[in-house]
Amino acid sequence: MQKSVLREFSSSLWIATSGRASLREARIILPATWHTGSLSCSFMEPIGETSPATPYHISIRRSHPIFGNKPWAQQTQGCGRPGDFIQMGADILRASSNDTHQHTARLVLSEWGKFRWGVFEEKGHEGDPLYPPFYRDPNSHQWEPTSCLDGKVHSAGPECDPAIPTCRFTPEPYSNGHISSSLLSYPDISSIKKFCDEHNHNRIAPTKHNALCGGRSAWEIIEQNPDFIYGRNPPSNASRALDPAFKIVKEGNAKFVLVIEDTATMNLQRRWEFLRKAVRRVVVYDIPDKSYVSVVSFNSVAKTVAKLTYIESEDSDMRQRVGSALPRNPSSVPESHKCMLCGIQEALRTLDEASTDSNGASLILITSGAGTSTHHQLKEMIHLINEKEVKIMLVLYPITERPGTTSITSIQDLMPLTRAGLGGRSFTVMDEGVGNDSKVSMLMSLMNALLAAVRLSGDADEPGAPILVHRDSYPGGIASMSTGNFALDDSLGPNARFSVYYYDLNHVGNAIQLTTPSGNTMVPLQEEDGDVNMIFVYLEKAERGMWSYTVENRADSHQGLYVQVTAKRNTSSGLNVRLWTSSGSNPVNASDPSNPVIIYAQIQDNRATVLNARVVAVLQRLGTNETGSSYKPIEIELRDNGNGDPDITAGDGVYSRYLPPLHHLAGRYLLTADVDYNNGMALIVKESPTRHHKSSSHYGYFYQQHDSRFSEKECCGSTLAKVHSRRAAPFHHHVTYGVLDVVHPFTHFDITPPSRILDLEVNVNDTVYEVTLKWTAPGDDFDIGRAHHYKGVVAPSWDQAKAFQGDTLSGLPTPLTAGNHQTTTLHFTRYEELWYISLRAVDDAGNVGGIGNIASLWVPRPPTTYEITTRTQPGLTTSGNVTTVSQELGSSRALGISDLRLEDLAVILGSVGGFLFVIFLFALYCICHTRARRKEQQQKDVEKLRGGNSVIVKSGSCQGGLDESVDSLDCDGTKDIDVTQQGTRSLSPVQSWGATTLLQEHERRLSINSSGALVSGLQKDEGLIAYQPEPANGIGSSYPPDVTVTNHQECHTPTSSHGTQGHDPPPYDPPPYTTYAGEEGNSCPCVPGPEYTSYSNAWDEPITGHLLTRSHNGPPIIPSNGNPVDRKRRNVTQV
Repeated sequence: MQKSVLREFSSSLWIATSGRASLREARIILPATWHTGSLSCSFMEPIGETSPATPYHISIRRSHPIFGNKPWAQQTQGCGRPGDFIQMGADILRASSNDTHQHTARLVLSEWGKFRWGVFEEKGHEGDPLYPPFYRDPNSHQWEPTSCLDGKVHSAGPECDPAIPTCRFTPEPYSNGHISSSLLSYPDISSIKKFCDEHNHNRIAPTKHNALCGGRSAWEIIEQNPDFIYGRNPPSNASRALDPAFKIVKEGNAKFVLVIEDTATMNLQRRWEFLRKAVRRVVVYDIPDKSYVSVVSFNSVAKTVAKLTYIESEDSDMRQRVGSALPRNPSSVPESHKCMLCGIQEALRTLDEASTDSNGASLILITSGAGTSTHHQLKEMIHLINEKEVKIMLVLYPITERPGTTSITSIQDLMPLTRAGLGGRSFTVMDEGVGNDSKVSMLMSLMNALLAAVRLSGDADEPGAPILVHRDSYPGGIASMSTGNFALDDSLGPNARFSVYYYDLNHVGNAIQLTTPSGNTMVPLQEEDGDVNMIFVYLEKAERGMWSYTVENRADSHQGLYVQVTAKRNTSSGLNVRLWTSSGSNPVNASDPSNPVIIYAQIQDNRATVLNARVVAVLQRLGTNETGSSYKPIEIELRDNGNGDPDITAGDGVYSRYLPPLHHLAGRYLLTADVDYNNGMALIVKESPTRHHKSSSHYGYFYQQHDSRFSEKECCGSTLAKVHSRRAAPFHHHVTYGVLDVVHPFTHFDITPPSRILDLEVNVNDTVYEVTLKWTAPGDDFDIGRAHHYKGVVAPSWDQAKAFQGDTLSGLPTPLTAGNHQTTTLHFTRYEELWYISLRAVDDAGNVGGIGNIASLWVPRPPTTYEITTRTQPGLTTSGNVTTVSQELGSSRALGISDLRLEDLAVILGSVGGFLFVIFLFALYCICHTRARRKEQQQKDVEKLRGGNSVIVKSGSCQGGLDESVDSLDCDGTKDIDVTQQGTRSLSPVQSWGATTLLQEHERRLSINSSGALVSGLQKDEGLIAYQPEPANGIGSSYPPDVTVTNHQECHTPTSSHGTQGHDPPPYDPPPYTTYAGEEGNSCPCVPGPEYTSYSNAWDEPITGHLLTRSHNGPPIIPSNGNPVDRKRRNVTQV
């Protein structure tokens, strides 16, 4: 299937480049774990072998958590720069139809353009604030899909509101046959076979390509590539593309040859001793299992010290034999007589004698660099490296410099070796001797260089690859306990090694203590390897998580202790970290701001993106300063923020930053990076559990990729939206890139401009008609430091904004430190017109940053009268370069009735109606709230009275009989009755008397003439019968101030209108009683009986004494039934 797709790819490439390029040869690399015995017969050709670290262009892996099986190119550099790789899922190659192969070939070709020629997407992305799916056409002001097409495209999906960021455009695959470009927009459409050129390019559309390439067409960028520049590879006269040849190889075992200089210079101080220890350490402990290792030494001649040996396992005796193969003493051959070419030739001969393919082998060349080879010898070495396809890992040991100086020019002739063949790296170990002695730091630098060379020679992600988890140095001179921590994650093997390196064994105290992630403290068994100056603890089946350690430090003041934690990789999955730069192995010209260096680090977990990790790159200037001290390291925190310069895409797990200003002399800078899980903030993107596999049919795949349920995200907008994520387990990794050779220092003048602003967003608030600008602050020197101020323009056309012409934006905020987000607001009142905004930064030296992305501005017309206002920071004002334009931008006018549209009237009426409705609701709330407050206050009064010595007078029916007190009466059918006295105020529902008031009122009433008769008037009104007492002796009724009448039932009226005949009236007038006409079933009288309307002389003590002294006139009261009334004793508070 791969061959069919690659043939279609070659044909598509031929058409897209107008016959200027096609695929000549393709090498297919099979994994080392595959059994290829039967495949040789199927392929009808032998399967070769290659190094596991052979660089590749297209990687076939399992489905990506975001992009699924679709091809996608990882791009970390700017416009016109090559990408990192192309990756696709294996399922996309399993289809069998030719249509599917052609479709897949177009998808691969689209990503090939990004990877090979440095072009970018030419379409919008759903929900992307920088590259939206739709934009307003500058001519029609209508919404158009963001793309670069040579015709009108028809949509396949239902229409949606283009103003909504989540609105998505899906082209119809069958009805767009009239479109032929661009492959960077919709490669799914079968008729599209070309890239946009200068004739049909849409430079105004807000695409990623336009933002990063300044509006130039894709074909203009492609023609500037080395493949086609200056007319290279002109159109061919052939009628069709080449049929590519295929070469199938399999990843072989890693092969290492250590090529070591053995001259008299190694006899100084402890150089040779340290070299033997470092070689032993890397062979015995760091070389991966199932690898081949050989050792070759050279001076005036070369010889093989240890033949190519297979290292089967970690416990193999071969490790000890090869690691100890170097002689104990160096030769006395002068350094000027050395033959480096002889060493390279002997190493290649060793590989050939072992009957193994030297392709992909790594030659670790350890030399002092002095007395370099002649030009002829250097040319011959480069020829051999290219011919055998090997890589050179150059370790310069040792380099001697006077404090504050550099000798970089003496070793520049060796740098081409690292760029030949498969490419390599260079490492430098500075001479740190003290008299006839050497510091242990020099030994550690050599060990670290060899470890990094081994790791970079093979596939760092393969099982068994060495990983440096943690390293730290602790200076001596003060007896103390050195402490630190490290983390072990699941990507590491079950075992780890905790090592302490020393200059003298007595510098390490007896106490080494480790604390496991579960909190257990252990004093482990220590092992010693004096051949490498190491005391180590072997952590077998080490617990995953955060560890801490304590080491007793007894080192001298000019020495110290060095702690390292190393492990072997468990599987090819799990956490992997990569560190590189944009300069590669080329020297860095620090005085040329046109070609800046960018530092990159990528973190993945099982090929999934790791977000929010902490990545700190460290630049260590090698050598010593004028005082003899080491240079202070420079720490740079890398970011994955997608600001566009330098970080192209946010959320892709690639962290980047510009190389900061180097204020030292030209020299060598060791670049390393420390990566950790950021105190639990790191996240790992994972695949959605609901992802479905796509159809194998041609357009079935096309439809499913646009279906919201099965969507595979397109690559790549301003950010990679994570579908799902999980918290990353604790991890710590330390990675080494190598040495950056700075050949020219920075000048004394500031010539470095701020970086471009490539993430400018414009958001319009339709409610208050306020425009918000948002961007990431650049720095003083690219993205380092803080810029001085901003410049901005607003222009009526894209071309003017691109030329930075138009009305100047004043009042812009002061720049923040690089990497921070900035926002500001603008009151802009050119309604329903399309404008463009461009922003750039200026540093304190006057260096101006480049033109960034150009953001469009469209403000809808408000429904009512509007006024154009401007304000200074935090807002913006506009001041036109042309007076008339400026006045127009700052003017205001009122709309008349005739200017109002139907939409305006609807909005006005709706607003007024809504306002009145709100007022009505507010008034209704106030009324209800007032009533509730009154009722609540009355209830509170009742509670207060019940808590004190108050009296509440209640009246009920007499169902309980005359023998019971009023308080014990209980009648059903309770009704609240409005009791009203003629000529007085209405009685409130709940009123009360104090005990003193009752007594005073009682005395007053007893003093009234008792001969008054109870005259009752019967009033009837609509069935309501009320008994109203008449005043006695012309004195009005003396009711208590308030009486509450409850539990009252309808009762039959007495036969006499005067209550009891022939008796005196009661000492006080009873309250009126009310019954409702028509109620039946109640036979108790409504008029109170004698025991209720009069008092008896037979009240018992204790009762207020002055009441007992009063006599009551009249005979005993006999009720109508003839039985005397049994008067009960009452407490006043029970009345």
